[in-house]
Amino acid sequence: MTVGGVVLALLVVAAFGYFAGLGPMSRLNTSRGIVPPAKLGGLDRVTDPQIREQLKLEQTRDQLSRINDGKQATVEAYGNLDGRRLFVVIALRGKVDIDKTIKDSGASPEQVKKVGQATCVESTDNLPTQCYRGSNTLTVIAQAANDGVSVDDVGPLADEAFKAMK
Repeated sequence: MTVGGVVLALLVVAAFGYFAGLGPMSRLNTSRGIVPPAKLGGLDRVTDPQIREQLKLEQTRDQLSRINDGKQATVEAYGNLDGRRLFVVIALRGKVDIDKTIKDSGASPEQVKKVGQATCVESTDNLPTQCYRGSNTLTVIAQAANDGVSVDDVGPLADEAFKAMK
C-alpha cells in the first residue's frame, strides 16, 4: 500500500512538472511539437511554398529553435497577401519573459496594453503591432503584417493561437 502511494505521488508530481513546465519534466514538454491550426481568426494558414519562402517562415523558425536551445518553435502566417489582413504567429515551447522582451523592444509604457489575456504593444516606427501570451510551457507572439492594425485585432488572435497550440 505504501509503495503504491509513493508511486502514485511520483506520477502526480511528474505529470504536474510536464504540463506546468516545472522541474525536470519540463524538458520533455519543451521538446513536444507544436501543431499550428489550419485557421486563426477566420483566416487560413498560408501553405503555398513560394509565399512561405518569400515570408522566410521556415528560416525564422529554424533560427528561433537554435537560439532557444533546440526547443520546438513554429512560425506561421495567416491571411492573404492582397494587403487587407496578414498576421504572423510565432510559437515557442517554454517560457519567455514577456515583460523583459517588451522592455527590450523600446516600447513606452503608454504603448503596452492588455487585450484579453494577451499583452500587446501598439505599432511604432520600427515595430509592427504585436501581442504576447505565455505560460511555463508555451509562448505565442502574434503580429500584424499590415499597417493600421490595432492591438484589438491582434490580441484575440494571440489568445486563440495560444489555446489552439497548447
